[in-house]
Amino acid sequence: MLRTVVTTLLGLALLVPAARGGDEGRRQSTFSWAQTSQDLGTVAVPATGGTSPWYQGPLGTRYRSVPSYTGDPTFEVVIRAPQSGSPTLAERLLIQIPAGFYAQPWSNRAAVFGFHSFGVSEKDVFLNSSLAWECSARQWLLVAPYGLTDTNYACPQTQDSLEAMGHVLYSLIPFNYRRVYAVGFSMGGLSALSYATRHLDPWQLQFAGVVVHTAPLDMRREVQVKPFIASILLANAAHFGATYATAPFEYERVSPVRFLTSGLVDDQAAPVVNLEGRPIFLHANLADPDPLLVSGMTELGSFLSARGAWVYPSLVHDPAAGHAWSTLPMAQALDFVAQSWLPAVGPPKVEVFADRPGRWPHAEVLAQPPDTFARYTLELSPVAASTPNSVALTATRELDQVLLDLGRLNLSKLAPLEVRHQSADGSPDTLILAGYAGPPSAVTVDGGAPVSVQWQDVYQELWIQPTSDGHACTLVVTP
Repeated sequence: MLRTVVTTLLGLALLVPAARGGDEGRRQSTFSWAQTSQDLGTVAVPATGGTSPWYQGPLGTRYRSVPSYTGDPTFEVVIRAPQSGSPTLAERLLIQIPAGFYAQPWSNRAAVFGFHSFGVSEKDVFLNSSLAWECSARQWLLVAPYGLTDTNYACPQTQDSLEAMGHVLYSLIPFNYRRVYAVGFSMGGLSALSYATRHLDPWQLQFAGVVVHTAPLDMRREVQVKPFIASILLANAAHFGATYATAPFEYERVSPVRFLTSGLVDDQAAPVVNLEGRPIFLHANLADPDPLLVSGMTELGSFLSARGAWVYPSLVHDPAAGHAWSTLPMAQALDFVAQSWLPAVGPPKVEVFADRPGRWPHAEVLAQPPDTFARYTLELSPVAASTPNSVALTATRELDQVLLDLGRLNLSKLAPLEVRHQSADGSPDTLILAGYAGPPSAVTVDGGAPVSVQWQDVYQELWIQPTSDGHACTLVVTP
């Protein structure tokens, strides 16, 4: 479950005026649904004193009620730094809370995050798509984040902000964290898919399904074909902080796939496989004026379908609409992803690309070389094992240290444990097995001794380096 800080309901917080006071920021103008230049650039923290319509809320928030777009209560919220997830930039979002949302059972309180396209604000989700109306009809919560700036291109700090926003929102609104979906158009489609791919920690905000509409998918290709965007916008501190030439991994880590010169997906650089167990609705207008976006979406659909992933390719041909929200069959897309809830227990076999240390499916990556994707395939109770109390960690790359928590994997610490291990890059891995109350009586690798084994009493962890070169082996821990 998401970590929470307080349990105050946002609905109550927004209905009960908070104490007004001075603020370090400048006051924003009266809200209008019209897109204006004031909506763009970095976010100003509004003042809360005098006649300002803004109130000071918990967890670094400022909020105000705004005219409803669909008839449901709607609020504009600004989250100050650093609660915004950025050390310096504030975040802004629109929240539509359907009438009767709190009267529903918790299980029915689904939420949708809507991501805007390039060069516009979060109002784009309301003004140019039917998402607000569809969420209203379903009595789903709608959250439209700004993303720190209007041209964010899913940069890492924007995703850090979204992760922090998840903490704030779940602390204020009791929505069903297992039924959170993402919908994004163009740049927003990249934001939705990239965040879903990179955030699989069960303690953080995750997406149970993703709707992607004609999005860029490979930032390396994006900066190559649009060098003016890369040089003028993306290298500054509000985006990637450097050019692709000087910090390529900052761009590659947010890319769901890399395309080969042939236009096909490079299966050795496709972090999107992290989502193979979740529904992905891929939509494109074949008449879109950017053919690379269209071919990228169709190739992604083919790649995922060939792997047996849960994907729905949706294609239309609408020359009049071109590159627009309107070609997306929103109701159909939401119905497709709504089939899925985040599983209470992860699938027995996963393939993972990890762009940074942290919690990933079935494992916690503790250390990896900088600016690399750590990779692994993990299978619980593999068929080849001699006992059900077993796990296989294979095809590892750039994986220096990985922790396996026996309790979370539902493995017994009281019976012999079999771990099958193999490195695909010829480098040794250190396996940390957590959950043992004391040192085991024996640890063997293919019947002999491992390269090293250490018992860490403070954390009740067993640190094992099975081999010096990562060759395939069978590790047995006897309690």
